Amino acid sequence: MKDIIKVCVAYAIMHAWVFSSGAEELKPKSMTDSVYSIGEVTVTAKSVESLTPHQTISHQQIDNLASSSVADALKYMSGVQIKDYGGLGGQKTVNVRSLGSQHVGVYLDGVRITNAQNGTVDLGKYSLSTLESVSLYNSNKVEQLMMASEYSSASTVYLKTKRPEKTTFTGTLSEGSFGTHRIGATYSYKDYGFIDAQYVHSDGDYPFRYKTEYEDTVGRRRNSDIDMLRLESCLFYKGFEWHTYYFNSYRGLPGGVVRRLSDKYSDVGREWDHNFFSQLSYKKRIKSIGIRGILKYANDELHYRSDYPENMSVHSNNRYHQQDVYGGLSMSYVYSHLSLSASSDLRWSDLTTDVKRFRYVWRMDNKTSLSAIYKYRGLTINGSGLYTRVTDHTYKGGEPLHRYTWDAHVSYDINGKISIRSFYKSVFRAPTLNDLYYTLVGNRNLKPEYTKQYDIGVSYSNEYMTFQIDGYYNRVTDRIVCLPLKGSFQWTMLNYGYTRCMGIDMSANIWYRCHTLFVSGAYQDDRNMTNPEGDDYRDYIAYSPRWTFSAIYSLEWKKLSGSLSYMFVDKRYWTSENAIEEPLSAYSCVDLKVSYRLGKLIAEVECQNIFDKPYEMIQRWPMPGRRYMGTIKIQL
Repeated sequence: MKDIIKVCVAYAIMHAWVFSSGAEELKPKSMTDSVYSIGEVTVTAKSVESLTPHQTISHQQIDNLASSSVADALKYMSGVQIKDYGGLGGQKTVNVRSLGSQHVGVYLDGVRITNAQNGTVDLGKYSLSTLESVSLYNSNKVEQLMMASEYSSASTVYLKTKRPEKTTFTGTLSEGSFGTHRIGATYSYKDYGFIDAQYVHSDGDYPFRYKTEYEDTVGRRRNSDIDMLRLESCLFYKGFEWHTYYFNSYRGLPGGVVRRLSDKYSDVGREWDHNFFSQLSYKKRIKSIGIRGILKYANDELHYRSDYPENMSVHSNNRYHQQDVYGGLSMSYVYSHLSLSASSDLRWSDLTTDVKRFRYVWRMDNKTSLSAIYKYRGLTINGSGLYTRVTDHTYKGGEPLHRYTWDAHVSYDINGKISIRSFYKSVFRAPTLNDLYYTLVGNRNLKPEYTKQYDIGVSYSNEYMTFQIDGYYNRVTDRIVCLPLKGSFQWTMLNYGYTRCMGIDMSANIWYRCHTLFVSGAYQDDRNMTNPEGDDYRDYIAYSPRWTFSAIYSLEWKKLSGSLSYMFVDKRYWTSENAIEEPLSAYSCVDLKVSYRLGKLIAEVECQNIFDKPYEMIQRWPMPGRRYMGTIKIQL
């Protein structure tokens, strides 16, 4: 309650300061200004996308957030849980409605992002600076010309690249807490593309206090530094889109805090990452026929070293190399109220490493889908089927896996403002190469995972707001769970026999003149239902909070812009058996960012965790306290 009062006071001060200049100054200069953000954040009930619960953060809202990565933007969305291992260089993964990070497909301009590290996508590697929007869909988009892989995820995150509206050059220089330095440059050529580069260094040596009933540890994070370079380019031309990305980092992995020992850790490591991909897509419509094709090549290298004298248990020095070649084709046909789509894609992946007794492995993953959308007046119905075949080629490789899954969506639109919707979706997920074969991670006995989702909800929209609320039930069989073992590189993989999660998601966007308010909240009950005779029967799944809430207030006024954001996460258990240890405490965090434009210069100041609240998302990985960042931008 004290945190909420503090947030309200901060909001009141900010609000009063704005209005002190006179209410007449807040009147929009034109009708365009008065509805500035509507097109970015709202999808009307008439859109086919209203079939699926979804949330979108626009480019303007992204600019106003005290954030720098995709994970920072997603954490404010309803039903999302972020695992952050601390500091700027810490790995950041996401799961939605407690279905696990592997069930969240992350798509950049419709092409799925893959990554060799731990079988998950580290969202901390992807910048917000070149994106037009970040969208989260429960289930998936419902539209023509979707690729087959898009139907294979329980939830989907869509990153949409911003096409330049004018020719500009932007240079950025930032200085922040804990020895953080950031420099970036972007050259955009109107309508045709951009080149973007960014270099970041952080010492990551933030102070922390770890206090429980039995201990009180005060120290400073060590071996938490990072140096990272990101290069990105995108070219648009007559239906073609060519996107190339390169990421290079060198970072420390500090490990968890050891009880009663200040600045000491059980195991520490160093990690080198090299990630590259290049993807080419083409999309064309000729009357009632549409066609879309995609080609992609990805190359990921990871070097992990922990053979240091101070480490107590794990000593390794290994390199991992993974390649990925992807091709997909989709076609659609529209006849009257009915549209039909068919798509097929093929992905070849391989994994090599210098680990002893490791056998080279490569995988063929083929997916084929059929989809139909029927629209008549206010009624929209969608049904799709997906066939998946996965084959691993290695020493004593298993039999090929092949499964059929399907989904159905239905929506009814009332007066263009209210939409009632529901969907069912089944998902089959084969263990990744990382799940099965990584040393210190892999478990060759893992079973495939099956998920069934049920959802019913309602959405409402008018000229001032959008609102949606959904109730859902998820049943997961042979759930694959990835838990940290002795560091952010070392994991243990295991299957739960049967888990179920039920909950409610709510989100709303409200805007008036130069003010915007985004609010989201979620309740979920996620439990292990595997063995009625077991000690962990009906226990909560690790790192699944029951309650979450977030709010973002944004202001656009003359040359000034800013945002005040608040996030609350309920307590979470961190073991498979809840009775073994006390849960992690609930936490809240408040961030503030203010920007001011003066000609071609933009000055930004942000403060994260304003009230310096100690908290942790992962057991014994304390997060940074209050931290500042100042930025100067020049736009030519």
